[in-house]
Amino acid sequence: MNVKLSSDNYRFSTMRSVHFATAEDKKPAGTHASDRDQVTISHQGRDRLEIMADKMEEQFNAMTKEEFMDMLKKWQSENQVQLEVDPRRKVDPDGSISNKTYFESYLGQLKEQEETIRNYYADAYKEAVSAPVDSLEFISAKYLQDWSKYYDVSIPARERQWTYFQLRAMLTGSNIALNDPYALASVGGAKTVDEMDAIARQAVKDKLDALIKEHEALV
Repeated sequence: MNVKLSSDNYRFSTMRSVHFATAEDKKPAGTHASDRDQVTISHQGRDRLEIMADKMEEQFNAMTKEEFMDMLKKWQSENQVQLEVDPRRKVDPDGSISNKTYFESYLGQLKEQEETIRNYYADAYKEAVSAPVDSLEFISAKYLQDWSKYYDVSIPARERQWTYFQLRAMLTGSNIALNDPYALASVGGAKTVDEMDAIARQAVKDKLDALIKEHEALV
């Protein structure tokens, strides 16, 4: 069996032919056989590759294929090199499933927060819509104008401001703020970017793990 060490790097342009000894008749180093299979191993050129190849050539010539594989496995184990293809590549070769799952999870979390906030202000929203005056005038009077007959003194100042701005957004069709500490208090507050990212990444892992199991079940 022939092994050719070649490189595309200009620093290592020579070609070496190395021959594995047969298991039945292990020949001395330097023996060449014409009837053995040939395998080409390409290496990226490195400064020391030329010297390494010189030292390895004689060793390979006196080595059986089985001995070479044992050596390769030992080197892999010692250096913790994973030669196996990432199993996720089998079920998501172009990353499209991962990307879709990530963004669906991330956007889903934002949507969930939005729904929680809208539900929190649902009663206040209905009150504003059915108010005897213009809805925007009503929320301004109730939450901002302390001289108004509609003003609610029972609500803390900071919470009144949040309520006003969230209701105004809901009434005008604008985007509500998703970091509302009062509306999201019941669910532990607003998630940070890092928290949502971690959840989205876990969703990707769970999705690919499930696909890998399905794939392995069909093999």
